Amino acid sequence: MIEEADANDKVVAFRLMASLCGFAKGLGLDEETTRHIVFRVITDMPICSDEKRLARARNWMLIASA
Repeated sequence: MIEEADANDKVVAFRLMASLCGFAKGLGLDEETTRHIVFRVITDMPICSDEKRLARARNWMLIASA
């Protein structure tokens, strides 16, 4: 999935990963899981704002940590 991402998606993913780093660590999620969630959110929400993507990613991260 990550290899298929275009350059714009990679830039967005970098921004989202930076914003979610502390949250993911607090939940005990590893970087690979967080990256998978971030790319899934970008794929599922291609025209949404970063704020909406971050909210969705946080929800999925909470589910993944349960």
